Amino acid sequence: MALEPGARVGPYEIQECLGAGGMGEVYKALDLRLGRIVALKVLPSDQVADAAQKRRFLLEAKAVSALNHPNIVTIYDIGTENGVDYMAMEYVEGQDLDDSIPRHGLRLPQLLGFAVQAADALAQAHGAGIIHRDLKPANLMIATSGQVKLLDFGISKVAMASAAAGVDDVTRTLSAHTGEGPLMGTTAYMSPEQAEGKDVDARSDIFSFGSLLYEMATGQRAFHGASRLAVLSSILRDDPKSMAEARPELPPELVRVIARCLRKDPARRFQHMDDLKVALQELKEDFESGALAAAAPLSMKKGRGWLWLAAAVVAGAGLVAWRTVSGPAAIVAPLRPLPLTSYPGNEWAPSFSPDGSQVAFVWNGEKKDNDDIYVKLVGPGAPLRLTTNAAQDLSPQWSPDGRNIAFVRRLEDGREAILTMPALGGTERRIAVLATRGWGTPYASLCWSPDSKKLLVSGAQSAEGPNSLHWIAPDTGEVRQLTHPEPKTDGDIKPAFSPDGRTLVFIRLAGLNVGSLMRLRLSANLEPEGEPEAVELSNLNPIGFAWIGSRDLVVNAGDTLNAALYRVPASGSHTPRVVPGIGPGVRQIAVSPSTGRIVYSYFSQDTNVWRVDLKNPVAEAEKFMVSTFREVFPQYSPDGKRISFHSNRSGSVQIWVANADGSEPSALTSMTGTTTGSARWSPDGQHLCFDSNTGGNWQVYTVATEGGQPRQMTNDGNTNIGASWSRDGRWLYFGSRRTGRFEVWKMPPAGGAATQVTHDGGVAAVESPDGKTLYYSRESGDGIWKMPVDGGPETQVVKSLFRNNFAVTNGGIYFTPSSEPSVQFTDFVSGATRTLAQLAKRPDLGLALSPDGRYLLFTLVDFEGSDLMLAEGLR
Repeated sequence: MALEPGARVGPYEIQECLGAGGMGEVYKALDLRLGRIVALKVLPSDQVADAAQKRRFLLEAKAVSALNHPNIVTIYDIGTENGVDYMAMEYVEGQDLDDSIPRHGLRLPQLLGFAVQAADALAQAHGAGIIHRDLKPANLMIATSGQVKLLDFGISKVAMASAAAGVDDVTRTLSAHTGEGPLMGTTAYMSPEQAEGKDVDARSDIFSFGSLLYEMATGQRAFHGASRLAVLSSILRDDPKSMAEARPELPPELVRVIARCLRKDPARRFQHMDDLKVALQELKEDFESGALAAAAPLSMKKGRGWLWLAAAVVAGAGLVAWRTVSGPAAIVAPLRPLPLTSYPGNEWAPSFSPDGSQVAFVWNGEKKDNDDIYVKLVGPGAPLRLTTNAAQDLSPQWSPDGRNIAFVRRLEDGREAILTMPALGGTERRIAVLATRGWGTPYASLCWSPDSKKLLVSGAQSAEGPNSLHWIAPDTGEVRQLTHPEPKTDGDIKPAFSPDGRTLVFIRLAGLNVGSLMRLRLSANLEPEGEPEAVELSNLNPIGFAWIGSRDLVVNAGDTLNAALYRVPASGSHTPRVVPGIGPGVRQIAVSPSTGRIVYSYFSQDTNVWRVDLKNPVAEAEKFMVSTFREVFPQYSPDGKRISFHSNRSGSVQIWVANADGSEPSALTSMTGTTTGSARWSPDGQHLCFDSNTGGNWQVYTVATEGGQPRQMTNDGNTNIGASWSRDGRWLYFGSRRTGRFEVWKMPPAGGAATQVTHDGGVAAVESPDGKTLYYSRESGDGIWKMPVDGGPETQVVKSLFRNNFAVTNGGIYFTPSSEPSVQFTDFVSGATRTLAQLAKRPDLGLALSPDGRYLLFTLVDFEGSDLMLAEGLR
């Protein structure tokens, strides 16, 4: 009988059930003595009298307690209370590997990272004489931090008693004798000798680990069949499907390592887990240095093979090593980043002191309640808090003379103040106020002149205009505009001077965080010499950058969750090269040329789709579509049988389609660029319209829902996003900035001229189910608006809206407000608004209602965080 929340087992109070199986029930519980959360494993009541089960239960506790390894779950306590046998273990926040492997396998850096950790844990166990015997994805937990934890030693075996200090004879259960014995383990991952019931040694775990690696690499089981007997027969007689056929881009070296693990004859496998761990570690290091090359596909296959070829190209971008300009064959050793900060909440936006010994940065504090400026010495020690204002303080920049730090403060009216203060704290001084424009949460960015006498700041006189670069004199407050981008763009941001002060580099945004890296030559008195020109990035989308010396830059490029670091010549005369050792997730970066140090914010985020049953008044929201990646913008097909969404689970953001229950997800697009998404179904369910930044700016496309080549609908060089279909299928609505601000336009799906619909701002338009009214949001973020489809007055319906998240019915509108984390409904007849669900976490992009009105889908950020990472040796 399951334990209910609030029940007591020894000193532990049950909070919730995490799962149940043949080896026990696992609960999340609170240790009332120490106030910590534990995973409490309880032997099922119907097995308490089973001596074999109790021996296994004790075996797990004693086997794991004999080990001490960061990748093996820790046992805290074991006991019996009122006839209930329990074991208190380390509670791991995350999900098991079984739920983490995408349909076509893990990305190579994840695969190698997880595999090395798991192999290290098994090597420790084997060194203590303990053979796991039940390796499978469900027994590897992936913590939200990315750390692997090996679980469930319930059927482990002690192979060498002398090597297992502290593990007595009770742990030698079930198969401790020689010869044939009971069949223990999970069928699909057994070794051949285990499948035959023979005695096993550590090489059996190596075979099972090979099956695990095969599934991590391909998304498919190595051995399968219609029945347990068929699976056992396959393990004994068959070789797995060729990995080169299952996933052609896998490096041959990795394929050979996995194949060696899966040899039927134990004598031909790796003989020791230590050797396998070293092989995987070397592959990981070769990948990080760029020496590990992907296999070249032999041919283009029919069907959706082209999707995975494109995905391989995206993944392959991380396999290229950057080389020094002086010697194209000289591969630079990978950097070894270590955490500079690991505080609760988010730390980001770093800036080095001139001597490289200190870093100014933004942190939202231990309570995660407000962004402020902090300074920390490189190395151990607590940070010094510089600002305490209730407003957000952002973008700190240390002056070259080391005396001051400039930063940005968000004001209540939406504008941003530029302030300076002494580097060790003191009186703040406001020197200017500017507006900024951009998608999401724009804010001014700034840098000091080389002589520390002026600030160069990105901003505008009003939010309607694009950001441009302005000189600001701190002493006088004088403001002078330096660059003049086109009005319909988001303009110029993130300026930085070369060390010699003669070159200025900045990012020019076309719109929605898609931009180009620009270079402007300056005279000795910092006056422009000519017009800005683009730095060659080979189609990379820059997010941020920093100077290494007077000739080279490091640029973080890609989408915001998968951005990698590249070395780029400022002259644009050489191809960008990946900086080895720095994985994806790079956000803001800073470099100290004098010390060769680089610091960057490492960001990770896991957004999942949640579902609530509107027909059940007591139903709670449940996780619906889950992975370790970002799934957003779910939309039901008109018949309610399928769901589209976009996700970065394939290495870049693409459109996916799944069954209505969330099963069988598959990628529909494989566009280049960084983001393809926000898809909506045509009324007949045969096509999806969507937007993509393929080609360097945002355009609208359509694609058949059964697959095929997408068709580009807009191509005017402007930002065009947020497409949807009219209810009769005659029009495609979309938001366009072709007039200088976002307005709703429409065009025939067959192609043709576009017609402007709104005239006071509009984007993300959707028709009401009866096709009479158009609902849309505005770039200014002031809620939801409506107008008659045939034209007429524009009226505000909802005052607060988060990220275009709304779904319209004939009777009302569902939406997530920006004012609070919740899902709400406004009734069109009464005008009343009621809250359907309070959200414990931050919402993300997307909200959808099933055609029958039963289910409401929305997205929540289940995990996000950023820390500062520091690496030495960047030259």
